[in-house]
Amino acid sequence: MDKLADNRLSKKSLQALLPPRHSIVWKLAGWFLLCITLLLGVNWLLNNFALESYYRRQKSDAVQMAFTEVNCLFSQDYTANLEIIDLTLDSLANNDGISSTIWAGSRLIARYRAEGTQAIPVRPTKTYLPGSCEVTVVQDTKLKTSFITLTGALSNGFPIEMRTSVEGIKESVGITNQFLLISGAVTLLVSLLLVFFFSRRFTRPIRELSRVAGSVARLDFQDRYTGGGRDELADLGASINSMSISLERTISDLKTANRQLMNDIEQKNQQNEVRRAFISNVSHELKTPIALISTYAEGLKEDIADGAANRDYYCEVIEDEAQKMSELIKRMTMLMQLEAGGEQLVIERFDITELLDNLMNKMSIRFSQKGIVPILPESGPVYVWADDYLMENVLTNFLSNALNHVNEGGRVEARIIPKEDGRVRVTVFNTGSHIPEEDLPRVWESFYKVDKARTRAYGGTGIGLSVVAAIMKAHGMPYGAYNCRSAHGDGVEFYIELESR
Repeated sequence: MDKLADNRLSKKSLQALLPPRHSIVWKLAGWFLLCITLLLGVNWLLNNFALESYYRRQKSDAVQMAFTEVNCLFSQDYTANLEIIDLTLDSLANNDGISSTIWAGSRLIARYRAEGTQAIPVRPTKTYLPGSCEVTVVQDTKLKTSFITLTGALSNGFPIEMRTSVEGIKESVGITNQFLLISGAVTLLVSLLLVFFFSRRFTRPIRELSRVAGSVARLDFQDRYTGGGRDELADLGASINSMSISLERTISDLKTANRQLMNDIEQKNQQNEVRRAFISNVSHELKTPIALISTYAEGLKEDIADGAANRDYYCEVIEDEAQKMSELIKRMTMLMQLEAGGEQLVIERFDITELLDNLMNKMSIRFSQKGIVPILPESGPVYVWADDYLMENVLTNFLSNALNHVNEGGRVEARIIPKEDGRVRVTVFNTGSHIPEEDLPRVWESFYKVDKARTRAYGGTGIGLSVVAAIMKAHGMPYGAYNCRSAHGDGVEFYIELESR
């Protein structure tokens, strides 16, 4: 709990160090509005402080150009150009808003007044060189307006004054600023709406990428980027999808390898434990026959056995114990080969009914010695797929086990039961005492004996059923044992299942 709290605390501390989270939409909207505001502000400043001077400069240039045009008309015999002069001066007054006043000596020869202006019929007192002029800004107190005034002398020496009003620019600037405020507000509103619309469209794939990346961070590899497109975001989405698939495959491989490693470790530990138990059990099982063989051999050597009958008895005991040791070693060898995978299966199709009949005939003497008449299946040929040599070993163990544990006057019955799944169940039943339920799963273990005294009495090794289990595992087929009741009494039934097609 303390470790978990520390982790939470560290996470909170890390989050506290990070800057606050802001949406990209709001960031884009903020920056865009800031840019629009700055542009409108710059435009307002230009209108208020630069437009008027720019306008005056343009007006000054226009007046000077008008002076140049009129000067060209008076550079020759102006009397021949009176009509053209009249038209030009009238056009300047009506179209360009430039008033013109020209003197010939002290005599006024031309006066053209533009709307909103008043030409001053006073000859300029300053003397100018022919073809030169001067531009000034004059405040007219009567008209309460300002004029750009040009005074100079034409090429023929005639004094001239030209003027144009600049008062309209101030009104224009005011109107422009008002319009700018209105248009700026509308522009800001429309821009804000457009920013939210396009920014949401633009950030939609980014949000999807963030969602997919979050899923990958949580090791959820089912989520995929589906935004499509043919831009850099689509390439990034494809890369994230590829990374997700690769991570999923890598983690799966790691989990598989880890699980395999754990299984290997567990299997190795189990093998070591089984090996120790196996060696211990083998030592224990061989100890008694070796001791008996040694004792009776010593008796023969010391001539303890008097008479031929006693010597024969001693030899029979030695032979019997040697046979038990040989059988034990044979079964141990088979078991070890099966568990190590050294026994190669030869799967063939054969008649399981015929195999049971042959085994019953081989063991008929043992059955008759106990007064048992085994019950064989009455069915015809039943063909199965298996290793017939190993199946013979399995059924031999089942029949021997049943013969060793059947009660006096009891019953041993073998059955062959076809199943709907294409398999055949072969069972061997014997009447007698039930196996304790807690011991049923362990009868397949090597050297495990439910009744050790009885097992020793009939020469059992304790590995017959473990050999059966190993053979059936090698075939990959089911096997088992259970207590049951029948019309002939209580007993135990062992079974195996084999493929029939």
